[in-house]
Amino acid sequence: MTQINNMFFVFLFTLTTFLFRNAFTTYFLNDDFFFLKITRINSFNQFVNFFSPIRQYSYKPVSTEVFYFLIHLFNENIFIAHLLGFFVYFVGIYYLYKIIFLLGKNKFFAFLTTSFYAINFTHVFQLYYLGTFQEVFLFTFLAICFYKLLVGKNIQAIIFFVLALLSKETAVLFVPFLIIYKLFLNKKIQWKKLIPYLILGLLFTLIYQYSLKYVTSLDNYKITSNLRLVVNNFLWYFLWALGLPNFTSLYFTSILKPPVQEFYKMLSNFPEIKTFYLLLISYYSLLLISSIYFFIKHLNELKKFIYFIICLFTYFFIFLGPILFFEHRWMVRLTLPLIFIVLIQTYLIANFIKAGKILRLISSVLIILYLILNILGISIHESSSTFLLESRFTTSAKKYFEKNKQKIVKRSNLYFIDSINIKYNPWGGSEKLKVTFGDQNFIDHYFPGSKLKAVYGFEDKKIPKDAYIINSFDILLL
Repeated sequence: MTQINNMFFVFLFTLTTFLFRNAFTTYFLNDDFFFLKITRINSFNQFVNFFSPIRQYSYKPVSTEVFYFLIHLFNENIFIAHLLGFFVYFVGIYYLYKIIFLLGKNKFFAFLTTSFYAINFTHVFQLYYLGTFQEVFLFTFLAICFYKLLVGKNIQAIIFFVLALLSKETAVLFVPFLIIYKLFLNKKIQWKKLIPYLILGLLFTLIYQYSLKYVTSLDNYKITSNLRLVVNNFLWYFLWALGLPNFTSLYFTSILKPPVQEFYKMLSNFPEIKTFYLLLISYYSLLLISSIYFFIKHLNELKKFIYFIICLFTYFFIFLGPILFFEHRWMVRLTLPLIFIVLIQTYLIANFIKAGKILRLISSVLIILYLILNILGISIHESSSTFLLESRFTTSAKKYFEKNKQKIVKRSNLYFIDSINIKYNPWGGSEKLKVTFGDQNFIDHYFPGSKLKAVYGFEDKKIPKDAYIINSFDILLL
């Protein structure tokens, strides 16, 4: 059995690495430059200060400061940075398998669920951009924590819960998850074992308050009690978890109304997206029809399945948590909620395989369709996420700055001018560069120790004194 497990994980990790291979070429961008800047330290006291909650940005010291500090130790090697991220992700996948096998006592079900989750295209948003690796750290630490709790290794479980809390504030949602899990499914976990989680959850909720007041003051992250927004967000996150592309919501004025005309234009202009939607409809149509057929033949399984779905939807809702109250929607936040939607699909397929030749054949078709959908979905979301595009800009900037470094460092300012000869501005010129470069933060990475100031032409048409002038398109179109 151990040999089979080893072969499975070697195959799964190799396949996953191959499918998401373009992540290794994604260079630093946006918030990366901020975290690289603040983690360039020279003393142990500065390292300890990483864990201070007094800050004006989100408190995630392990998944941001410590992670980027390690990147500095590896001489800011982008390949090693991504390799570290993938390693943490694979550890989480391994413990996800152990949890499902422990609870379900079905090796094939555990293999299938782990595989479906590992290759899901939504992980483009967690694996390609270093700034979102916090989601991977959260997933892995909570997976280890939950497994250790289930097997009675309580001290280890608490340690990994603390690491999760130091990785992302949504780790506190693990506490209501444990309570609901205890009520629904598990009588072995004693209530007194949950007390440390309640205490830590409350403690870190208080710790997060200082930094969150700055985050929630931003327009996109203001918490609103609008019920319509909450329902709308829940439905879109659910549909994304089912496999709808992340940009689908842009073409709907309401989830209950047909899409705008631009949606159909998009389908005609991008046949691969049209193919994706058709495959998605085929997959779920086949899954639905097969489920109806299965439960007609095995009516005694229906009650258990309904109870299973209620549990999983409750967990899905719990781990969405406060993001349902934000205007800003982002597929990256599906890291944990996605597990429960995948479990519904794999539970059905695993039962189909045991139910006879016809359903076994259909299961094979469903697995193949799922694989094709996610291969195509990864390609589509590599583009729609813009990570690879922005990486191309920062990689071009690296080449440009290295070539002209001796001239640039002699000046006081870097001025990004927008060419007046180009009528069509496909990327946004200097405005796009400001976002991709993180405003001033890129300077510390490309010119460590420099006092240079970046000035962007879209904000200030006047060229400052002692400025090195760079045409925005020398970087954007390099």
